[in-house]
Amino acid sequence: MIVDTLGHLLENKSAYGEKIQRGLQFLHDTDFAGQAAGRHEVNDEMFYFINGYETKAAGECFWEAHRVNLDLHYILEGTEKIGYAAIEQLEVKDGYSAEKDAIFFTGAVESAVTAGPGALVVCYPQDGHMTGIAAGQVESVRKVVLKIKL
Repeated sequence: MIVDTLGHLLENKSAYGEKIQRGLQFLHDTDFAGQAAGRHEVNDEMFYFINGYETKAAGECFWEAHRVNLDLHYILEGTEKIGYAAIEQLEVKDGYSAEKDAIFFTGAVESAVTAGPGALVVCYPQDGHMTGIAAGQVESVRKVVLKIKL
């Protein structure tokens, strides 16, 4: 998992593979204001979701990981905590779904980062992640989840 701001990652983008570099540039160059929630296609290697939701207690959230796509969570508005655990530390709840490109897990949140506007969290296939956790108080979050095919 990589946690930083989009600006910092762009300053050092040569440290990442070409696909992540293209994803970072796409996030930088795209105006997401006014875009509807839901799935949006970019090209054969990338698509994204605009997500909006209220944060909640960790017990009401879920762990997931992916096999086919990297997740780049780019926070536009609001603040949330994103839980992290290596998938080996979690217990499989629902096996891999190719349709959703997701495995769902259970487990305690022992590590989390707080992500506010401008924050970017990159989740690799080995990174179990739990999004939408309230960072102190419940608030509205609007973010982009860019999916990059591995």
